[in-house]
Amino acid sequence: MSERNVDARVEKLTRGLRRLAAELLEAAAEHPDAVRARELSAAARVLTNNVLARLDGEAVEDSPSHRSEPEVQDTVPSAKSAVSESGTALDELVELYLPDYARRLDDPVMTDPDLPYERWNHLHRVRFGRGKPFEDAPLWNDAVPSRGKAVVRGMTSQAEVLRRLHHSYVIQRDLDSPEGEMAVQVLQGCEAIRRSRAIDGGDFVDKSDLALKLDALQWHALVIAARRSEHARAQILTQLRQLEVLAAAVLQLDTAFRQRNSSPSVGAPIARAAHGVKAVLRHWPPKVEGAVTESGQTTTPW
Repeated sequence: MSERNVDARVEKLTRGLRRLAAELLEAAAEHPDAVRARELSAAARVLTNNVLARLDGEAVEDSPSHRSEPEVQDTVPSAKSAVSESGTALDELVELYLPDYARRLDDPVMTDPDLPYERWNHLHRVRFGRGKPFEDAPLWNDAVPSRGKAVVRGMTSQAEVLRRLHHSYVIQRDLDSPEGEMAVQVLQGCEAIRRSRAIDGGDFVDKSDLALKLDALQWHALVIAARRSEHARAQILTQLRQLEVLAAAVLQLDTAFRQRNSSPSVGAPIARAAHGVKAVLRHWPPKVEGAVTESGQTTTPW
């Protein structure tokens, strides 16, 4: 077999491996078992970072040439030390891009992203008005007879605005539970993905579409926690698993993107990683059938 034929065959196999890496990420996003999903995601990262990098003639992490590469210059100024090897991709993104002050919660923690502007504006005025009205706001599970009534500007008190717009927002006291802490992890993970250098500073994905998906995911996680149903923990764990799959792909792209100025050879890894992120986002977050609602009906977790 001639050298040209060998090169053509290798190129064909390499394209197949790239498709396999993307399909592994998709399978991880759709897998119902958390452990198996993490294994599939890790396999995709190894395939991309080690096998494909070696086929493309690039240094891989365990090679001497990789250890002697110049230090990455385009790093995040406020980044903390890297998380331990047992940490997840989501943990690492949060450590990189969310300083302590950005992790503190304010009330309302979040408002419904589908709330019409006029009603959102009422909440906005209350939030920046006098006093701390959200300290007395009703909890999610409180019975509020006036919920849904129209708010008249200048005539409806702050307290009544919060009652009438009940279920349009989630407050800190709604999250005072183990499930609430998990929902905050979803909240922080979404924000870290948004702030990542590759997503915020690159042009790899439709940022407005990604923002809509992240807003929906974090709102549903907060609402599930606020409701405190018996299935809340399982539902939020599913969302954390889905977010971890996306975070793994984003971290891979972000790492390569931050190395672009110090290592001219990262063009191919960036392209592959960007393809992986797009492949995950194509059907993300996947709908998981079989979740049980509070009424006992079987449906998706949201």
